Formats: sequence, structure tokens, C-alpha cells
Amino acid sequence: MTAVIQIQDVENAVQALSASGIAAKALASTGGFLGRRNVTLLIGLAEGQRELAVLALSKGCRRRVEYLVTPLEGSPFSLPLSTPVSVGGATIFTLAVERYEEF
Repeated sequence: MTAVIQIQDVENAVQALSASGIAAKALASTGGFLGRRNVTLLIGLAEGQRELAVLALSKGCRRRVEYLVTPLEGSPFSLPLSTPVSVGGATIFTLAVERYEEF
């Protein structure tokens, strides 16, 4: 499983996974939409642990509203427009692993 989360939620997410007996490796990454820093967690799961991991991530990551300042188009003055954007939470990808090797 991989989970992309915001940098603010890393500590809570890793602690929630660890409390559930699930190990995760954090890799720094950058978001595409807002270009913000985030983290991609690589999570190795045994059979039947998927729901437990999703529950732990839902406890450790939260959605929040941030305001994106954009210029008001067509205005003769430089008036910024504050647009609310929902960010945070976790984007989770579940992948089946056919083969695993460790050197």
C-alpha cells in the first residue's frame, strides 16, 4: 500500500500505523496541484491488514481548508481573490505484490 499525505500529518499517521502493528517507510514528495510538500508512505501489509491500515490512516490524517490567493482577472487593480481549497487527508493506493526480494 502507498499513501500520499501532507507533511503536517506524517507523525500522527506513522504513530497510528505503528500502534496497529504496521510498519511504514516515509519518502519525501511534492504535490502536483498546489506544489506543497507531502510524504509518500510505503506500507507493507500482510493478508487481511488492509482495513486496519486504512482505519489507522483515517485517524492520523485530517482534511483542512486552506486559502489560495489568486489574482482577480480582468480587474484594473491588483486585487487578490482568496479561494478556499480542501487539502489533506490521505490518498491511498493498494497494490498486490507478486514478488518480494531483499538483498
